[in-house]
Amino acid sequence: MKNIFKLSFFGVAMTVAFSSCLKDKGFDNGDYGIQVIEKKGVSLPQSIAGSVDYGLLSSDAPQLLASPIVALETVGAQSSDVTVQFALKPELVAADPNLTLLPASAYTTNLTATIKAGQLLDTLDITIPRSSDLDPNLTYGLGLELVSASNGFQVASNMKEVLIRITVKNIYDGNYTANGWFYHPTAARAITNRAKTLTTTGPNSVEAELGDLGGSGYFAIFTVDPGTGALTITQAPGSVPLAIFTSGLPAQNLDGTATGYASAWPNAAQCTNVYDPINKEFRVRYGYAGGASGQIYRVTEEIIKLN
Repeated sequence: MKNIFKLSFFGVAMTVAFSSCLKDKGFDNGDYGIQVIEKKGVSLPQSIAGSVDYGLLSSDAPQLLASPIVALETVGAQSSDVTVQFALKPELVAADPNLTLLPASAYTTNLTATIKAGQLLDTLDITIPRSSDLDPNLTYGLGLELVSASNGFQVASNMKEVLIRITVKNIYDGNYTANGWFYHPTAARAITNRAKTLTTTGPNSVEAELGDLGGSGYFAIFTVDPGTGALTITQAPGSVPLAIFTSGLPAQNLDGTATGYASAWPNAAQCTNVYDPINKEFRVRYGYAGGASGQIYRVTEEIIKLN
């Protein structure tokens, strides 16, 4: 199935009526009185003008993204076709240091749309044929500008540019719900129906909140072996070093003292650091060393299920 990224035109029809038989030079010159000027314009609506964000799944096949809307403002129905022309504007991307210009080889578009006579919309097709070639660690940008329209239509000077930001998501990216237990020497607690958003960091990896400590800046990277479902768990940038406990809870801390931890919830045995593709669940057991000595393990067991 061919999926297309479409920039859509939405027509807004306006009808203006005015009549007067008054002959007055000051009125005719626009010095006073109610002045009605016929408008034929094309613009990006306020919700789109400026910037818009899209997420692509990492895939070898083309994909369909939601369409930004472009407003066509007219006086009455048009009796002939209206051709609207876009141009690339890489300056919009260059102005944001967090963006990488979307390579020309990564998309195709003719930058032209034709609104047929009597119609008020058309689409500008931008095809992203193979997002798997894009780096999931980058945010790409594509700048577009409305530059002209036929049949006397004018481009609105303040609503003509859009910066499209594109990120690549893998199949594990999404919103999840976590349940489990946080083992702690003084503050053990349940993790119950905790909302988590797992975000792409690589072709087969996502960043996840560690237990319920995201507010403290504790995050982990889950990397899935697509063949076996086995997980490698590492610290996210800026977070604490992590340890994984695939075979069970640790019996000893780093300083040799006993942890005293015993399974505290019904699904503890399932947490063997694996991804279940059928149920779309991460079943994890991992932790870090803390406390005054920096030697005492805190461990989280969680089943993190895609919503």
